[in-house]
Amino acid sequence: MKKKLGIIGGLGPMASALFLQILTAATDAARDQEHLEALLYSRPQTPDRTAFLLGKSQDNPYPVMVDSGRQLEQMGCEVLVIPCMTAYGFYGQLKDAFQAELINPIEESAKVLKARGCKAVGIMATDGTLQVGTFQKALTAHGIRPVIPDRVNQQEVMSLIYEDVKSGRDADMERFHSVAHSMRAQGAECVILGCTELSVINYRHVIGHGFLDAMEVLADCAITACGYQVKLRK
Repeated sequence: MKKKLGIIGGLGPMASALFLQILTAATDAARDQEHLEALLYSRPQTPDRTAFLLGKSQDNPYPVMVDSGRQLEQMGCEVLVIPCMTAYGFYGQLKDAFQAELINPIEESAKVLKARGCKAVGIMATDGTLQVGTFQKALTAHGIRPVIPDRVNQQEVMSLIYEDVKSGRDADMERFHSVAHSMRAQGAECVILGCTELSVINYRHVIGHGFLDAMEVLADCAITACGYQVKLRK
């Protein structure tokens, strides 16, 4: 049975637009009518997730995300996704707020990495995501050692996310690869792109092998959950 996908979007806007592109490219379809039906509610005014999780803002994004999801449910969406990895710091509350299935790309990414036989994995994500520890917990639960950037390199990650992608500027790829290299030096066999703005970098540049894009995982899981087939990536 085919299901309609609801996208709680605008977190940020460029990442949501890219998610639709990834979703479409990853669907095994020969014509328009074979693609899944999806509704994107792009709501950039949703409060910043990292600022709230770090206690730097009292503006809670949770009620806005719930409202967005429920509006999508009212329009017939039975599967929900959020193209924002930091938002999954609220996953425990969010999944109970919806009747629709809310896909968790963090858990699904850990499953992919376990299947690949990874023993240690680096995490490039926001301060909020690292503070909550969503990726660290998921990886550890699957027997994978999480590797996170040191303080200086994490500042570089945040700069890439906020000062480059979210500000509409091209990313500094020297800094991007420097962060990844620092974690590989600590034994990371693969590096998770654990923020959807980093996925934007992945699609604007040739970043090479040794990365797992969590937004690609999210798209693949959404396609499958909605009853469609995933196209093998080249």
